[in-house]
Amino acid sequence: MKRHVVAFVLAPLVVPIIMSGLALQVLLTLPSLYWVGLIVAAGVSYAGIVLLGLPAYVALRFRGWTAFWIAPLVGFAAGVIMAIGLVAVFVAALENRMLDPILAMLPADLRNNQIFFSTDSQGGAGLIAPGTLGAVVGTVLWLIGRPDRP
Repeated sequence: MKRHVVAFVLAPLVVPIIMSGLALQVLLTLPSLYWVGLIVAAGVSYAGIVLLGLPAYVALRFRGWTAFWIAPLVGFAAGVIMAIGLVAVFVAALENRMLDPILAMLPADLRNNQIFFSTDSQGGAGLIAPGTLGAVVGTVLWLIGRPDRP
């Protein structure tokens, strides 16, 4: 199998692997929610690699812009874009009550609280974590795919 294909299959797995370690407390208290979160993380990661990573990879490789430092930079931007998209989809799904089966998994005291999204307290700082995850995916993609080599 070509290394480019392997890179696009393996690199997105970085996100659910990192998230699984960060969410171990959720596994202990709400195991079903833990697995839903990992499936969502994997789905968003693969969507990002297909929608943003693949076109960027092809375009940058075509232009000969294959320096290592470009991969984490493009990955960071892709992570931020995917996070903004995920929040938009999440809010729309909440408003249409599509997430009620998932919210039913939460304990009653958490389920009855309203969920608010605000950028006032974090500003752009809330996008650093998804951007960093994207940068790691971009780096892993570059290390496996090595676009600087024919």
